[in-house]
Amino acid sequence: MAEEHILRRPTIVCFGTSITLGHPYVPEDETYPAVLERRLNRRLTHERTEATVVNSGVGGENTIEGLARLEEAVVAHRPALTVIEFACNDVRYEPNKRVELDDFAANLNTMIDRIEEICTDIIVCTPTPIIDAFHVYSQQVDFYEPWGGCNNALLEYDEVIRDVVPERGVALCDLQQAFMDEAVRAEFDGAIDDASDLTCLAHLIGRNDGVHPTIEGQELIAQELYRLIRTMPLG
Repeated sequence: MAEEHILRRPTIVCFGTSITLGHPYVPEDETYPAVLERRLNRRLTHERTEATVVNSGVGGENTIEGLARLEEAVVAHRPALTVIEFACNDVRYEPNKRVELDDFAANLNTMIDRIEEICTDIIVCTPTPIIDAFHVYSQQVDFYEPWGGCNNALLEYDEVIRDVVPERGVALCDLQQAFMDEAVRAEFDGAIDDASDLTCLAHLIGRNDGVHPTIEGQELIAQELYRLIRTMPLG
């Protein structure tokens, strides 16, 4: 009798904010974790592997709140791979939400410390851009004026992530660059005069708030993660 091959079922956890959660901005099956699961399993069909991608996103969370639910949101799933997506709420101006840069770095390192105890691979995402022209939330205060807008303030958290990732030897999924590449493409094609005009990304980031990815934006996130994960030997 031929040897029966056991189907491997590795779990991937996408741990983050409303960018990861997706709902109610896009249908649940169009969030990047759902799209990623479908695309990975199409590739894995012939490898006797079937990945499960868990959406552990919660709207409005900063890294402090993320750490508070890390055990149930990530560790309990015993993932082979964890995707970390935080920053968009750490930059908020409210005292109960804003996390200063040093604390953000410390929180990110603490996440990595705990996840590394149970997880083979970790990917940390840079934040998707904020379209200030659509972002009524930040237009209502002068807090972001020193940066010239909320998106520029968010880029400081992007820099922290870029410092932490190589120090920790984890993988970087550069979502900020992926979305900005689309803006440069729009400039090249003549759709806009300058790629710094992020309103050209309205097909990727919703006009309703300038923060949350559209279905197309979620697809782009899934594609960037797929680029990294497609050749990983998921355990």
